[in-house]
Amino acid sequence: MSFHLPRKWLTISFFIFLYFFNLGILSTAHAQNVSFDHPWKLLEKHRQNILNISSDKEALKFGQTFIPHQRPTQPTPTHRKPSRGRQASHPIPQEIQTSITTFLAAMATIGYVQQFRTVPEASVTAQLFPQIFPPDSELQWIFSKPSLDGFKDFVRFQKALSSWPKQEPEGGAQDNDFFQFAKFYDQIALNSDSQMWIRLFTDLGVQGLQSRLEEYWQQHAPQDLQQPISDSQKQSSIQHYVESRLFPIFHAHLLTQALQIEVQAYDVAWNTWHQIQEWQQQEQTNHAMMRLCGTWKWIIHNHQNHGDHKTTMTFISPNQSTPSQVQPSSILIHGDTVYLKWTFPQGIQEDSLLLSNRDSRLEGTFTNSLGPHGSISGNRLSPCRD
Repeated sequence: MSFHLPRKWLTISFFIFLYFFNLGILSTAHAQNVSFDHPWKLLEKHRQNILNISSDKEALKFGQTFIPHQRPTQPTPTHRKPSRGRQASHPIPQEIQTSITTFLAAMATIGYVQQFRTVPEASVTAQLFPQIFPPDSELQWIFSKPSLDGFKDFVRFQKALSSWPKQEPEGGAQDNDFFQFAKFYDQIALNSDSQMWIRLFTDLGVQGLQSRLEEYWQQHAPQDLQQPISDSQKQSSIQHYVESRLFPIFHAHLLTQALQIEVQAYDVAWNTWHQIQEWQQQEQTNHAMMRLCGTWKWIIHNHQNHGDHKTTMTFISPNQSTPSQVQPSSILIHGDTVYLKWTFPQGIQEDSLLLSNRDSRLEGTFTNSLGPHGSISGNRLSPCRD
């Protein structure tokens, strides 16, 4: 059995390496677009806080620490009634709330699995397993996420191991008696497949394993044994066999499960993080559009011919799908600084502007890929219509 485990280990470990390597490439490629901490840094910085989450409510509250709220829009002049969309931010949609809670549950799963993988194999005993368990409330919260269902089987197996009764070795047990006992079950395992003990323990637990090991004395008449064996000596042989032969097998099984679960959890975390990021970026775009939303009187001065061009610009709200005139292909607002990019069949134009006077004035410059460049000044004529 131990012959097959290292090869499987190597395969899974290599897959993990490739997976993380690809994640590294992706994270580098998207670094310029991320407006808050990278998810793996979030786990590193707030590991204990994430491991303490036990409900969607707590997860959403913690989510406020890495999903920044939009800065309140600058108020419109007092003689104009502000748009309802400019008075308050929209609540987080239910699907994004689900993404946030699932993301944090995946991060907690990764944290618990990483804790388990730090336990040295040489020190694994039944007494170590309970120290790794999170509280039941936190476990049930993670179990409620269908995308992380593999974690439930992992914990169930781990808890079953922790319930194995610990007993002190019986001093009266003869070495040769245990040798014959161990040889009997080693031969059975050799003739069976490598998952025999794992399946038995998964299906029937401690009691099933105990009953299976007690069959040795049921299949041997007393005269076959060198001397009578007491119940305590039988239990001592079972205990010693489980700890010396089966615990390493069970531990290797759990480590294999842990690696698979960690890959699954990383995949869930990355997908939900991407959904949160896309929503956040859309919210930022909508916020920017609402600050500009309305009708403006623009005066454009072209330095090429020193001519002024007056026009009326109408910026639509995010909810409006049929603009009456061409809209910028990109709108970015940082503080009061506004960047607009216009894309035309002949080329592009970029405007660098500054909002002032409670978002009622715009001042700045423009450059056009065809050559024109100059200044822009604008006054808001009317607020956005809902």
